Amino acid sequence: MIRSLLHIGLIVPDLEVGRAFYELFGLHAVASGRDLVFRCPGRDQDQVRLMQGEKKKLAYAAFGTNETGMAELKRRLEKAAVPVVAAPFDVPFGGIWFQDPHGDWINVQIAEPAPVSDVLPSEINAHGRYRRVGRACDPSSVNKKAVPLRLGHLIKFSPDVNASVEFYTNVLGLRMSDRCMDILAFLHGSAGGDHHLVAFAKSSHTGLHHISFEVADLDEIEIGAQTLLRAGYKDGFGLGRHIGGSNYFHYIRDPWGSMAEYFWDIDVIPEDDSDWVPLNVPPEKVVMVWATTPPPEDFVVNFEEP
Repeated sequence: MIRSLLHIGLIVPDLEVGRAFYELFGLHAVASGRDLVFRCPGRDQDQVRLMQGEKKKLAYAAFGTNETGMAELKRRLEKAAVPVVAAPFDVPFGGIWFQDPHGDWINVQIAEPAPVSDVLPSEINAHGRYRRVGRACDPSSVNKKAVPLRLGHLIKFSPDVNASVEFYTNVLGLRMSDRCMDILAFLHGSAGGDHHLVAFAKSSHTGLHHISFEVADLDEIEIGAQTLLRAGYKDGFGLGRHIGGSNYFHYIRDPWGSMAEYFWDIDVIPEDDSDWVPLNVPPEKVVMVWATTPPPEDFVVNFEEP
């Protein structure tokens, strides 16, 4: 049923602190009532909603489905005795609202993601082939900026990864991509797509581990990361390339300890995923093919207060 990740809602103690971070990350801010909404440049779709509150908390995740998927979702929610309730937040969009087994709010709408503009990668000498023959590097490339194209995935902490997987697959219709026993699990959408739409990492309580935005190439990953690091934001992990998803990555800590990731070149799973065989390995077997530094000890720490 769940086909896409539309946006996430975050409660934060200071909207302007959030604005400074996400605008430097490359998103555009739009006022929405008392909230701040962030979108990717040139893309008419909310990606992050910041709402004022006493302490930072992942408020909800909004997903998309089609009419057939919504009907089946409602049937499964009723069968699982999961109540559908009125919106718990003052937001300007519809859909249905309910909670997962650990109390995290979920919104599902009949909606397709907004289209992503075609972005041609820069003419660089990429690994495995030469594309720029007889021409030197364009000096103007030093002014290049990271331009996030879309929100790709959400990684949440869970006190019971197996219970989260059971609910999000059996009730919401997501499918297993890869997992690390009861420590980490990656799920993709019911219509295929990116290697993971949502993933769960084991912790004592729920919370946001990171949200991840696709950019056009490897250059933009590191240009974006270095821009944030020079501004004083804390490094998370990267540059590197994952095994689970195969994507290139760099994580930066947001002002409240969670992370925002730039990614590029992720594995795609077809809608007919019958030939896909999920891994089930220790976490270190999916973290990285390579990285410029080892993952820091706090990479898996849940900084969100219970």
